[in-house]
Amino acid sequence: MAAIHPFRALRYSPDVIHDLSRVIAPPYDVIEAEEQERLYQASSYNIVRLILGKQYPTDTSEDNRYTRAAADFANWRKNQVLRQDPTPALYVIEHQFASGGAMRSRLGFIALLELGESIERSVYRHEATLAAPKEDRTRLLEAVPANLEPIFCVFPDRDGTVQGILRGLTKRERMTAAGTLHGEAVFVWVITDPDVIQQVTRQLSSVAVLIADGHHRFEVAVAHRARYGTVMAYCVSMEDPALEVWPIQRVVQYSSKASLQSLQGVCVVQPASDLAEVLRWLTAEGAEGRFGCYDGRGWSCVTVEPERLAAWLMAPPMPLPLAVLDVSLLHGLILPNLGADGADRAGVRYTAEVSQAVRMVDRGQGSSAWLLRGLSLKQVYALATQGLTLPSKSTYFHPKVPSGLMINPLA
Repeated sequence: MAAIHPFRALRYSPDVIHDLSRVIAPPYDVIEAEEQERLYQASSYNIVRLILGKQYPTDTSEDNRYTRAAADFANWRKNQVLRQDPTPALYVIEHQFASGGAMRSRLGFIALLELGESIERSVYRHEATLAAPKEDRTRLLEAVPANLEPIFCVFPDRDGTVQGILRGLTKRERMTAAGTLHGEAVFVWVITDPDVIQQVTRQLSSVAVLIADGHHRFEVAVAHRARYGTVMAYCVSMEDPALEVWPIQRVVQYSSKASLQSLQGVCVVQPASDLAEVLRWLTAEGAEGRFGCYDGRGWSCVTVEPERLAAWLMAPPMPLPLAVLDVSLLHGLILPNLGADGADRAGVRYTAEVSQAVRMVDRGQGSSAWLLRGLSLKQVYALATQGLTLPSKSTYFHPKVPSGLMINPLA
């Protein structure tokens, strides 16, 4: 089962960085060009310069985003911008954010996750990975021998035992750092008490963790485990009520000849008055294969024809528990009929924000936006325990833990 360990993190020195808000960033894979520029302007020490450095037309094999990240990392350590803690610790993180019109607070901790021989039984993966991101993260690891940002894991927590331990720590221990990102606040506690660390590690030693975010970084770490042996992980109890799993919406580009009429015989398309009606319809009880669609002219409620659904499930191209998922039906039945390659995701863009999906269509960045229903955390965990891999971009664990709170140096 999962083996976790305290470690001596590299953290931004408060003598140099007085406000973490200037140097933390979202995970590398959700940073768009506009935000990358904003983060660059926020501070010459922003973590984005390490996790997702800029690329230039003049880049060479000797001067590129990876070599510049290596140089910055070395300089920041040399100049004590980043300082290593003297004692191994677990790092408790409280993440406050707004959701559904209310403020919520999620608790987690950052530690090292051991990458032993039994890793397949102690860490479940639930999403397919792609070659290009793994190559990118491999090149970065080779240039900067460190876990620059944690993978995100969730774990079963019987009776909320670990959740209770973390809550107690935030009430009685001294907070050591804080920052804000996108209006969300993060607070950090450094826990060095051996008894507390043992309580937490013992609880996780009897369970397997599920990777919520960071599949590519995890696979790169596993490929290098003979050399490094561990990976930095942010861990959250499945009993935390503020642990949210969102669907990821699709924005699809197809030729002018294709339209919702192309789905005749595959789907039933019913016009809707607005987004609110679509969302009410999606959240109501219903069979598999229900989607909301916006094509720039209006909204529709789309349902896979029962006969097509039955035929699909009679001879599914994947294990049945995956074939019944809306995301599989969208990419297997609907997108091919719109002229988009459902298998390779060609012509498909992704966002967890419904409003952004709509804006992309209105700006001509896609022909239509497709809204999906979310999967529950228990459903994702159950599928992963069966060794089943969901299609890429099936889940969005919200909110993402910011990068830059701590770094695990590997050399």
